[in-house]
Amino acid sequence: MVSIGIINKGPLLNWGKNFGYWYLIKYFHNELRSAGYEINFYESMNSKFYKSDFIIVDSRTITEKYTNKIRRKLKLSVNYNFLETILKIQKKNSNIVWLDLTDSSGTTQFEVLPYVRKYVKKQFYKDKSFYKNFFFRDRYYADFYQKKFSLEKNINFKTHLLTDKYLSKLVLGWNIGVGNYFDVLNRDKYEKYLCILKSLKSNDSKDLYKYCLGFHKPEKKLDDIYYSFNLRNDDEKKSIHFQRNKVTEILNQYFKSKNLRFGHKEYLKKLQQSKISIGAFGWGEVCYREFEAIKMGAAVIFPNVDYIETWPNIYRDNYSYVSYKLDFSNLIDKINLVSSDNDLRENLVENSQRICKNVYSHEGLDYLINFFKKITN
Repeated sequence: MVSIGIINKGPLLNWGKNFGYWYLIKYFHNELRSAGYEINFYESMNSKFYKSDFIIVDSRTITEKYTNKIRRKLKLSVNYNFLETILKIQKKNSNIVWLDLTDSSGTTQFEVLPYVRKYVKKQFYKDKSFYKNFFFRDRYYADFYQKKFSLEKNINFKTHLLTDKYLSKLVLGWNIGVGNYFDVLNRDKYEKYLCILKSLKSNDSKDLYKYCLGFHKPEKKLDDIYYSFNLRNDDEKKSIHFQRNKVTEILNQYFKSKNLRFGHKEYLKKLQQSKISIGAFGWGEVCYREFEAIKMGAAVIFPNVDYIETWPNIYRDNYSYVSYKLDFSNLIDKINLVSSDNDLRENLVENSQRICKNVYSHEGLDYLINFFKKITN
């Protein structure tokens, strides 16, 4: 039996902590144990955690320290001290698996590579040579917009490029699409906290899946499209946020719908009532919004992400989503296509929902077992 310790910090009654990124492992806890993997979650790096055969260190346990959060709000420089922390951990257990939970495929923490056994990320560039080059704001798409529109002054970045020596340490993990959202459409807050409390007492979380948001059929749509973005107009990182702003500008010209913000329940209802959900990148390429749209039965139109690899992969063009070019030149054409073609739209929803449903089937279990083989061999 191989023991694996995972840090999962955060408030006990936080839904995301219990049913977010790690819920997939909790769901398949017994099956993974039968496959030879004893997996335990820890609130802190204590002696039991260090005694595991392998330890998974979530990067945010270091980057999201309280002092760093304050410094970021005050717009002061943030010191993550990756290497200092990793060297301390390494003295207690050298079988470190570093989990990079940064948002974009391009934002990396490769400075830890010499000191860890494996480096896991929820999405990578397909072409790993991308990591041997500098991109503006460490993002392929931000670099594209900066070069095309000259949005910001040139900035010096302290990017650690990938070398061939450490290429074999890279292991693809899974993205936020494995997380489950509480079913606010059919359940109340009392049931939400009851579900969380139950999850704290049981290693096998299968019976709690019923509290999660289900999949809705693509029928009885009242609206053609829905879009709503946090535009972050005051943020200095213009090249990162340019896409959302430009998409909003274009859509406002062609459609009556406006970029309105709703509470979570009303937001889901809007998605459920819409034929199409128009997406755009946030801090990275993979966003919660697309997975919520899929659950609500809306077809997804999203920027082309053929250059990344991720799992679950809902980004299969003209199969589970329809893409538009980074320069927006075909955005309206793609909207008109999907809006007018009922068969295409229904196929997109059916295929994307199948991909998401399969995460919690034998396909998801097989993926997890192969993942743990990669990080422990």
